[in-house]
Parts: sequence; structure tokens; C-alpha cells
Amino acid sequence: MTDIGATDNPMQEIEGISDQLQKFLLFSLENPFSKKPGTLDKLCFYCEELLRASNVQEREEIGNLLDLMRDAALSFRALMLSWKRKLPPSFILLTNMEHLHSVLNQRLREFFDALYPFFAEARSDENVLFFLIEHKEQLNRFLSPKKTETLLGRLYPAGPTHLRVILCEGYTRRGFSDFYAQHESLIESIEWASDETPCITKVLSNFGFF
Repeated sequence: MTDIGATDNPMQEIEGISDQLQKFLLFSLENPFSKKPGTLDKLCFYCEELLRASNVQEREEIGNLLDLMRDAALSFRALMLSWKRKLPPSFILLTNMEHLHSVLNQRLREFFDALYPFFAEARSDENVLFFLIEHKEQLNRFLSPKKTETLLGRLYPAGPTHLRVILCEGYTRRGFSDFYAQHESLIESIEWASDETPCITKVLSNFGFF
């Protein structure tokens, strides 16, 4: 992180931080694409869609976490407005920025964990599963190592064969068997935390393969 107080133009640095923060702040709760979309816009918009289509009852935590992230970002923006009138010492700038980063980082981790009931509800949806697999490296980098693999292990305690059967059956049923074949290596690359249990025949029979 740049030491703002040591730069030739600290006000320009603050303006740059403000521009980056705008990408995260809320602009529209109804449609994040009606104006410049912020990350929280998209989270709120898609969470509303998710809740509308879901039967999961545990919903309050998701809304609370979005509110906490919004409040933290708005409070920091208010601080930056005051800095434009009077620039504080560099250690105050850095302390506040590090605090915002810590809060948002923690809340986003909690937000992902709060989505588990919805992942469990969608455990037979091949599109949701493939999204997790396709983005597992990014998710693990921002959340914690093996976070995606741990989630998949919780959703499919029978092991990776169960997951592969769901994906193959889902895409084949919809006429996308070629898509599955093209991405099978990505699915095979998942490192499971534990060995696969010997109930493969039962899993396959549940999907009509026997």
C-alpha cells in the first residue's frame, strides 16, 4: 500500500482511492445496471433474486452482512470527504484504510459462509456447481485455502463421484454433453480432502445408471 503522506500529491492519491471505493459502494438497490454498478449493488441485486427463488428460511444473516459492508464503506467515504478539507497525518490514513480492508474482508468471508444453506439447496444444479469449480482458485485466494473443496466435501460426503455424476447427468439431459466433456479435466483437478467412500454403485443407481 502506498504511503499517502509521502507522495508528491496526496490529494490525488485520495481521489484515486475514492474512485476505487465507488466501484464497491451502492448506487441502486433496484437495478445495479441502471447506473454505474458497484460490487455491493450486484450482491444485493442477485441476493434478492436468490431469496425470491429459494425456500431457505435462514435469510436474515445475509441482509445483515450486506448492511454492515455498506455501512463500513459509507463511513470510510465520509472520512475521505473530511480529508479533502484537511489532510490528516499519513498513519491515520493508512490505519483507516487497513481497518476498512479488514472489515470488508471478514464480512465477505462470513457472507460466503452464510450462503451454505443456499448451496445445499442447489446441490443438484449443475450451473451452480460448475461456477464454484470454475472459480475455485479465485474463491480460495480471497476466502481461504481449499475453501471451495471444503464446501464441495460438505455438499457431497459420498465423494467426487457423486459430484461428477450430477454434473454429467445435468449437462447431458440438457444436451450439453460436449460442454461437460470439454471441462471434465477441470472437474477432475479438484483435490478432495478425504478418500471417496465405497458407495459409488448406490450413487449411480440413484441417477438411473443401473
